[in-house]
Amino acid sequence: MLSIEQIREGLSQPGKSQKGLAAALGVDNSQISRLLAGRRQLRTHEIPMILAYLEAEGGTGHGRSRTAMPEIVQIGGDRFAMLPVYETAVSAGPGREAEDGAPVTRIAFRTDWLRQITRGSIGELVVLTVDGDSMEPTLRQGDSVLVDMGQQRPQQKDGIYVIRTDGGLQVKRVAAHPVTGRITIISDNKDHYPAYADLAPEEVAVIGRVLWLGRHLGA
Repeated sequence: MLSIEQIREGLSQPGKSQKGLAAALGVDNSQISRLLAGRRQLRTHEIPMILAYLEAEGGTGHGRSRTAMPEIVQIGGDRFAMLPVYETAVSAGPGREAEDGAPVTRIAFRTDWLRQITRGSIGELVVLTVDGDSMEPTLRQGDSVLVDMGQQRPQQKDGIYVIRTDGGLQVKRVAAHPVTGRITIISDNKDHYPAYADLAPEEVAVIGRVLWLGRHLGA
């Protein structure tokens, strides 16, 4: 059983904070204050999320550094995570170099909805923009994609992932062989872009899994 003292000790480590833990759980910072003060009960389903946050390294492997933890805001009776939107475009084509830095804006997502689509830390979620046509018709030029940088193992779940190549960041469909674990990278626009099969897992630098897309339908 995780104790409050263990949580306090974990939060004292470099790169950890009460605000960051609140974002990971999708709750107000005041709830973490009450938890640490013994005025709020630790819920069973929160334990693995707390451990994941406390044990995670300061960075996200091949992804960007954690420069913008989302704020949790209360609007009426609902809580929203203000997730960072970065200028970086993920190429659905030949690849584009990533640009680290501060987010250009933020988008509000309901925390209860985020908990339905991922069990990971809300602090691992970022919004990027699609550039190119290799993933059409699934993803189109200018689409916004919500990326979970905590999901970097296609062997656990096939799907659409942001990967890093020599040319920069790309968004592709990634599948793993159920026995060998070898990786296949697929473009949905198969008539114009080839697939790359039988790759060793260490050859594919995975940034995160795409969970959601938003699309502008025009004026």
